[in-house]
Amino acid sequence: MTIDIFSIEPTKVSRDLRGKVVILYGEPKVGKTTNATKFPKPLLVAFEKGYSALSGVKAVPIQKWSDFKKVLKQLSDPRAHDIYETVVLDTLDIAYSLAEKYICQREGVDDISAIPYGKGYSLVKKEFEEALRSIPLMDYGLVMISHAEPKTFTDEEGQEYTKITPTLPKRPRQIALGMADIIGYAKNIEKDGETKSILFLRGTPRFEAGSRFKYTPPYIPFTYDALVNAIADAIEKEGNETGQITDEHINLYKDTEQYTFDEIKQQATEIIQQLMSKDEKNASKITKVIEEHLGKGRKLAEATEEQMEMVVLIVDDLKDLLNE
Repeated sequence: MTIDIFSIEPTKVSRDLRGKVVILYGEPKVGKTTNATKFPKPLLVAFEKGYSALSGVKAVPIQKWSDFKKVLKQLSDPRAHDIYETVVLDTLDIAYSLAEKYICQREGVDDISAIPYGKGYSLVKKEFEEALRSIPLMDYGLVMISHAEPKTFTDEEGQEYTKITPTLPKRPRQIALGMADIIGYAKNIEKDGETKSILFLRGTPRFEAGSRFKYTPPYIPFTYDALVNAIADAIEKEGNETGQITDEHINLYKDTEQYTFDEIKQQATEIIQQLMSKDEKNASKITKVIEEHLGKGRKLAEATEEQMEMVVLIVDDLKDLLNE
């Protein structure tokens, strides 16, 4: 919750892959699930039942979105960190369709487009994005699996072109791609009479791929070990340039201070009590702070959980007032 631009340290890149967010997408039977379950201490969240041929995998089958929400709740239990380090979602496509069905049921409609003013699409996006982002926030690595398909796009000059991308619809695809540190496109290639699985890590006009690490190679053999080595080498080269590199696990998603809505509201109440004890004339200043964030005539007691961000700002302003 605390923002302090005067105490920010330069960012460091961690060699540790545990905290990375990875998308693996590609052709069927190319080894996406097999390689995803080689990440450290994985939990396979199986929206798609493609793990029957995998031995030794801890998998939880998901039939509906509420099942997934139960998994997320259990992952928040500290005991889960003793068992799991990586959450594998297979596949994102089915996950999004279940999220959409969940919102339709909750809002009492048969189709998401039946919710007026396009609000349904916003509700699904919010539900889906918050669920995905909660996983790295809980300090798990995240591997998301999707299939591949050619899609037609239009460039800045109005010309159409075809590009291979994850099969996700536009909204969830933008969420997933935006979160990803590594986007790998997996494909089988025939060479010298052999079929080899290749993972492309640099995008081209023909397909979606990419990495946050500038020295990532264009492609590697599609194995977990090859991916680990490629990213480690890329980070090492970047670290030699910047000097900002560490072996420690870094979670950029995790807030160092996390409070519930009730805890934040209680903080505000306690600071108000201190201000009033200090000087009863502070009442008008307190009212001004609250109304600035909640609206004219609104009281802190009326704030709802949806207004949590506003209450956080109220707490910060009240702290400044207390320190005057």
